Amino acid sequence: MDKMPASQATTTFTTIVGMTLTLVLVGLLAVVAMLGSRWEKQLRQEVRIQVYFQRDLDQTILKTALASVETDEAVEDAHYLDPQKEALKLEETLGEDFIDFLGYVPLPPAMDVKVRSNWGTSDKLPGLAERINEIPGVSEVVWQNNLLAKIENTIRRLFYPLVGLAAVCFGIALALMNNTVRLTVFARRFLIRNMQLVGAKPSFIRRPFIKQGMLLGITSGFLALAFIMSGLTVLKSYSPEASINLTVEFIGLMAGGLTTIGGLLGIISTTLAVNRYLRLDLGRLH
Repeated sequence: MDKMPASQATTTFTTIVGMTLTLVLVGLLAVVAMLGSRWEKQLRQEVRIQVYFQRDLDQTILKTALASVETDEAVEDAHYLDPQKEALKLEETLGEDFIDFLGYVPLPPAMDVKVRSNWGTSDKLPGLAERINEIPGVSEVVWQNNLLAKIENTIRRLFYPLVGLAAVCFGIALALMNNTVRLTVFARRFLIRNMQLVGAKPSFIRRPFIKQGMLLGITSGFLALAFIMSGLTVLKSYSPEASINLTVEFIGLMAGGLTTIGGLLGIISTTLAVNRYLRLDLGRLH
């Protein structure tokens, strides 16, 4: 079997390196998008509401009200604040025995409710508060309006610039991959002309180039996956809270996405480059 010419081997190696770097950039954009989605979810999970119940409420009614709040579809977690225990904590903080002075516990029964991330929005939270407020025994529902407004304003301020930056980076990545694949075809432009001269049809000429472009794209996808997984592993060792869990599903999704994108872009870029030289005049090949 004939060995690959040194010039063609160099061009193929350069193409794989260029496509791999391009796909690494695409993969990193996907990772940043996942981290941003997780960051938004974590921010929204910080949204909490406080449910205050009526004083001297019958224990049966109170337990029913507590159960109704805990089992609501929008509630992630709920913690009951016992008036006696909270009053003792307040006494320790203030250093004064105000319960004996007042003759009663001034704090009402309450519950600190952690809301699910998909309910932590300005559209859904008022509805949740109204629903809880209708539970028998509930006297008041309070939520953090300022915190929710800050979260949504921060997300809105960051969303469009990040989407724009991602679009620019993706466009640059596509341009780099297209130019890289064109180098491979350019190195074999005279072979395309010779095949035309012997009467080969355009589809027959394209076939081996498209197959090679697809294989180079898939190979580059696996190499890009290896680089990204290595980087995420290092990031996880230094900062577990700022990293993505490298589950089998995540690795499979990244592998499928990068190899599919690499293969498709390899096919498209190769087809465009070959078509260009199929239409090119002989005098312009040099």
